[in-house]
Amino acid sequence: MILFCENNKYAISVPLSKQLACERVSDRAKGYGMPGVTVDGTDPIAVYVAVKEARARALRGEGPTLIEAEVERLVPHSSDDDDKAYRSVEELADLKNRDGNQLFRKRLIEDGVMTEEELAEIEANVDREVNEATAYADKAPYASPESTMDHVYEGEM
Repeated sequence: MILFCENNKYAISVPLSKQLACERVSDRAKGYGMPGVTVDGTDPIAVYVAVKEARARALRGEGPTLIEAEVERLVPHSSDDDDKAYRSVEELADLKNRDGNQLFRKRLIEDGVMTEEELAEIEANVDREVNEATAYADKAPYASPESTMDHVYEGEM
């Protein structure tokens, strides 16, 4: 089993430092007898390597691994959340420089893996697919109240 925690360093408006007695979420794994790993969640290669190692460990029968992927929460937690009340102006201004999608996009171009044009085409396709899926979902009928328990318990209720 791989336990994967996407850690954006806040629980709504409470910073991680006020939630944990340890430094990292992954430090908690030790108490459960498993390794804990912290990776830069904005780096897909680092995440891939960590998951690949955890998977290999699990397939060898060596038990679970907790992976903590540190990421940035780029927007407020919800429409009712004013993150300016607990995040500094500097932190908020610097968020655009720590957007994992933009960092990886830049890396792909700098490493010569893809061109601006190729990435623009992929982004256009993704936008189209998301818009189509959203339109489909908006037109879909609401689920029946009876379906609430579907796929929750094995067998019939």
